[in-house]
Order: sequence, then structure tokens, then C-alpha cells
Amino acid sequence: MDGPSTVLYGIPVHTMDGKTAGADEAACDSAVICGGRILFAGPAEEAFKRYPNGERVKLEGGCLLPGFIDAHLHLREFSLLYCDLDLTAAETREEILAAVEKAAGKKKNDDFIVGGGADFGLLRTVGREELDGVTGAHPLVVHSRDLHSVLVNSAALSAGSIDEGRSDPMGGAIERDAKGVPTGILRERAVDIIRRVIPERKSSQVRDAVEHGMERLLQNGITCFCDCSVFEEETLLSILSRLTGGSGAKNMNIRAVCMFSDRDATRLGNLGFRSGFGDEFIRVGGCKIIIDGSLGSGTGYMRKPYRGGESRGLLLTNEDELYEILKRSYTHYIHAAVHAVGDAANEIALNVMERLNRERGVPKLVKRIEHAQSLEDEDIARFAPNNVAAVVNPSHISLDRDRAVKYLGSDARLLYRLRSLAESGAVLAFASDAPAGSINPLYGIYLAVERKGYSDGPELRFFPRERISTEQAVYAATMGGAKALGMEEEVGSIEPGKRADLVHLSEDIFSIETDRLRDVAVLKTFVGGNPVYERP
Repeated sequence: MDGPSTVLYGIPVHTMDGKTAGADEAACDSAVICGGRILFAGPAEEAFKRYPNGERVKLEGGCLLPGFIDAHLHLREFSLLYCDLDLTAAETREEILAAVEKAAGKKKNDDFIVGGGADFGLLRTVGREELDGVTGAHPLVVHSRDLHSVLVNSAALSAGSIDEGRSDPMGGAIERDAKGVPTGILRERAVDIIRRVIPERKSSQVRDAVEHGMERLLQNGITCFCDCSVFEEETLLSILSRLTGGSGAKNMNIRAVCMFSDRDATRLGNLGFRSGFGDEFIRVGGCKIIIDGSLGSGTGYMRKPYRGGESRGLLLTNEDELYEILKRSYTHYIHAAVHAVGDAANEIALNVMERLNRERGVPKLVKRIEHAQSLEDEDIARFAPNNVAAVVNPSHISLDRDRAVKYLGSDARLLYRLRSLAESGAVLAFASDAPAGSINPLYGIYLAVERKGYSDGPELRFFPRERISTEQAVYAATMGGAKALGMEEEVGSIEPGKRADLVHLSEDIFSIETDRLRDVAVLKTFVGGNPVYERP
């Protein structure tokens, strides 16, 4: 590599190369960068001897890690969702109503109010009539934290032509009272009815919001992400192309992999595009398919009925349909990611991936199951042999703990089986699923290790036998994500030849008690060796 070199030194450097970790890396306290890539990682004394003319930059305190990789988020939604109304911190129905009233006071005429962040169970405590009393003529749409349901007022129902005579769409539900009148709760594909009538933001507003959203990712040490917002009218690839003037390498400071719907992926494949096409900052990902719903909305497809009823959730795409979609995608060299929450949905996804692995002529590209939330032992054993990555959301553990026990009883033990997946040899990749979960990868690492929220005592750990080590969690948030994106040769670890994407943390994450992970902060983020964020 040509050009001047820079030697970062003075703190432990954890390479996450899968060969050494934690105490074994005690002698590694430098990383040498040149031309945006890693030249060397090892003892500082050796770095100074090898590169005597390199600029020396001493880092103070903490440790250096590869940049975090968020393997599944929704950047456009994350960036736009809270522009009008952020209910993330709301804990009571009164707080929701107060926040809605305040947002309505800032709107003109009959403009829509769009927000989100509240727990689905909390949204259900708010009556439509109460919302009408504080919103007036403004249509209101509030997304649940998991994005699988919305709460709307009467004006929004009217805008969507949703009344007693409107039937449920296939794969969705319009909740109704005893008289058949819609309550204002819409679930799964019924949400699309309302989303279609929400006025589009101006392109400039979207670009500004997305640009700010990417800055927030960098503030959290995320240097690469996979966007899964595949059902928006405007794909993230289109947004980023406009934002960067069509030249990502010149105008981006974070790496983006863009997923597509089945229809869009087919068009790309027919035109000759393949997964991985693009430059070092913006590239084509794969095809995302949703085959069931969510646990929070009771629509994840389960083998047994949810407690208190006969529903097993919703299966949106059956096994034969999924097979045809995935085979078409892979034969066009477009890899696939299958959203599967319930244990029955995961069984179906793995069945199809096994079938594809046995077929001649089907390219052996990345295979992913998104969420992989509820898993039986026999299905966990199928991930590694079939080269299927489990893209999981540890930040959801604290959100789903109570509802899992309520809805699933003893089968709640099947959720978030991180240790079982890691010990099986499966590729485990962490993702926020933002805005459904916290964008902070350190929070996800904490939950994977502790299985409880920051303020919870040890008695509230969710099935603690599925805890994993800090090393395993950090690996899932770095190299695991790189493997799930098919980018393990480029990013995910601090090794010679790889991109110099790094994060400087305030503590040596492998040398502190796990409960102290809550106190760790991002001090600085580097992308391609360039500092792109520094904590004030």
C-alpha cells in the first residue's frame, strides 16, 4: 500500500480475528493504517520498528475494536419515524396523550402526525376517542416499537377508508370492538393500508433525515450497516445515490449494504446485477422475504398456539412459495434473507435453505435468517451445516421478556438462544432492527451477556443459560455481521489488508466486569482510517 502510514497505539487492540481474544491479545497494543487499510496489528514496539516514519497517534484509555456492524436495520424509518413524535420513553397512556397533543399543536391544517417507539401493549391502552380529543382534524399514525402494528385515530381511519365494512387484508388484521367498529389498532399487512395514505415527505426532507441518521450510527461506533427497508416506495440505494450525487466513495463516511424486495431483486438479477455490486461504501445486498409476523403482535408463526387462544400466528409465505422465490433469487446471484420469528417459521426457512444447498446449479451465496427468534434444538443444529447466518436482535430481549412468558409459557425458553447458536458453530450476527430496537450496539452486547436490562437485578435475567461471553458478543457485533453481509474479507476484524474501520471505546471491554458494560461509551469512530466521529 502506498502513502503515509499512521500508527495508533497506547491501548489494547482487540482484532476479533477469531484466533485471539481478550487476555490472549494483551501484547497487541497498536494498529498501523495506510491508504485506508490495516497494515499491521501487534505490539507497538514492533510497529515503530517496521514503520519508523509513520505518524504516531497515541490513544488514551479504553480499547480499540473493529467498527461495529449492524446487520439489519431500517435507516429511512429510523431517520424519519421520530420527526413528529418520539414515544420511546413513554411509560403510561397519559404520557402518550400528552405527547400527541403537543405534536398536534405544532401542525397546520389537517397535516398527518406520524410517530412511534411505544410498546404495543401500551398503545393498546389508549382509546381512539381519547386520541380524537387531542388531535382534532390531524390524522395520527403511531407505530409500535416492533413496527408490526400501528395505533391510529378516527381521522386516519377515514383517510384510509377503514370502517365497519372494510374486510381484513390477507395477512393482516383490523381490530374491532364488540360492535365491529375499528378500534384504531392495525396489525401486520393492515398497516400498509394506512402507510399508503400518509403523504410522502419531500425528497430533501428524507435526504436530510437519512444523513442525520447515518451520523447517529457513527456516534454509536457503527461503521457498516445493512438496510432492510425493502417495502418503501424509494429504496435506500436511491436515496443514497441522490445524497452522494451518485458517487458514494466521494461523499459517504459509512458503509451501506442495501437489501431489496423480491420484485426489485428479480429486476436487478435480470439486468445482471449481483449481490456485492457497488463500491466500497454503497453496494447491492440481497433479497429480503418476510414469512411471518412478530412476537409482540402475536403474529410470529409458532408450532403451538399462543396461550389463551387457538392462534399460531400468521404464515405469510408458505414453504413452496418461499422455495421458488429463493431459488429464483440465488440463480440470479442475489442472496436472500428470510424474516422468521416463530419456531414454525424458522423450521420452514431452514427446510428451504437445505433444499437449495442440495441442488446443483444453485450458487452457494450468503444465507440469512433474520431474527431467528424462536428455535427448537433440532433447528439450531441445522444452521452451521447449511451455512445459514442467524441475524439476531439482542436488544429486544428486555422488550420481549415479559410478553414471551405471557404468550408462550414454558416455550419462552426457545427465544434468543444465543449460547446454543454460538456453541452449534452457527454464524451469529447482531443487529438492532432499529427503530424497533436500540441502535446502540453496546446495549445489544450488554443484553447478550447479561440477559437483563440496565436497571434489572440478576433475578430478572431471561433464561440465563443462554448468556454468552463478552468475546462472543463482540464477535457477533463485528465479524459475525461481516459474514452475514458477505464482507468478511473486507471488514469485521483488524487484520492486514482489511478496511481500517475502528472504534475507540472508553473502557477495555474485555477487562471489566460484565455488569459494567453499561458504562462503556464510544470515544472515537474511524472509517477507512479517517476519524468520522469524536465524542465531545
